[in-house]
Amino acid sequence: MVRFIHAADLHFDRPFEGLSALKEYQAFFLEYNQQMVQTLVDVALEEAVDFLVLAGDTFHQNRPTLKMQRLFFEQMDRLAQRNIPVYLCFGNHDYYDPTRYWFDFPKNVHLFTSEEVATMMGETAEHERYAISAFSYCHPWIRTTKASEFPPRMAVDVHIGMYHGEVGVSGQYAPFQVADLQTKGYDYWALGHIHVPTKLASQPPICYPGTPLGRNKKEDKIAGIQLVTIHPQQAPIIEQISVAGIHWLTGQLSLAGCSSKKNVLDRLLSEPIHSRPCFLQLELFDTDDLPSDWLSPVEKQELLAYVNQRQGEQTTQWLYDVTVVKEAQQDQGSPLLLDFAEWQLLYQTYQEPTVFHQTVEELWTQPVLSQLFQTTSFQKKVLVNVQRRIYEEFDVKEEGE
Repeated sequence: MVRFIHAADLHFDRPFEGLSALKEYQAFFLEYNQQMVQTLVDVALEEAVDFLVLAGDTFHQNRPTLKMQRLFFEQMDRLAQRNIPVYLCFGNHDYYDPTRYWFDFPKNVHLFTSEEVATMMGETAEHERYAISAFSYCHPWIRTTKASEFPPRMAVDVHIGMYHGEVGVSGQYAPFQVADLQTKGYDYWALGHIHVPTKLASQPPICYPGTPLGRNKKEDKIAGIQLVTIHPQQAPIIEQISVAGIHWLTGQLSLAGCSSKKNVLDRLLSEPIHSRPCFLQLELFDTDDLPSDWLSPVEKQELLAYVNQRQGEQTTQWLYDVTVVKEAQQDQGSPLLLDFAEWQLLYQTYQEPTVFHQTVEELWTQPVLSQLFQTTSFQKKVLVNVQRRIYEEFDVKEEGE
């Protein structure tokens, strides 16, 4: 039996998105990056895994800060003390340049440093032999497929392919076809680049684990790492595990009985909406006793700033948005058309195309749309139109441009 953790797209020093009301706290939020990696290592130690694979974009940029390098290497040293090796390839964000690092990588961290596919061999404490084949980015793009360069399965107990790229016949990020990976005869393909947990095939498993820490609201729903167990003559067991120390949550608060802004402020500060750490979007109900114009856009920003300042950096609940929900809106459910804030959210999530498409496809869960328009062709047309609207509204460019 061989057990390992497959993680990718840690984007260790990436800031959180969609938190314009919390700009002054962004430096503080970077601590959640450290907490995520620490929890990942905790899981590896508790599960006594044989090794850890990091399939690209461990850092958000190819010039990670000295502080973030130090924090990451400290966690890798914890694995070294238990003789747990780490196999790391570099992706399009953290493409490899040895001059960018202030420290030597810990000796238990084995690096793939070339765009040529290489294979590393290892042996577990129980003497199972394994091979890991991978390549790294040394530039922001790899426009050709790397699948053909991977060797056939070697005479080992387990052979793993590590591939940071995208599915397709062409593209900026080492495009590949699933069938080309399947022909290699490997036991598992550890993918990276797409932030959504996705199993492209089962025989063998060809998997994106997703990003371990949601840096925006949509990513948070699917963040995690994968614990993989491979038994001889059995299908691999894959377990999705959350390692995020903070989540994006929505809460509701009744303002019944509040007839003044002071009443509202007291209600907001009275008690936490959620018990666990979160970025909170708060929906305010029962506002009939308040004037219709009681919360202007400017006052909304002032309110968010004041509440977060009062709570201080020791809080576990960060309020990034409040919306006033009228009774009619409650009866109707989610609005059919996107408002400006939702367009902004689509703009943010478009930075990762798969997340973008998942975001738009969620519109089809609404009853009216699902009943009227069930054809795939119509859905595709809407996706194209939404994408074009984002281009026009926000001047969005493809990643890397």
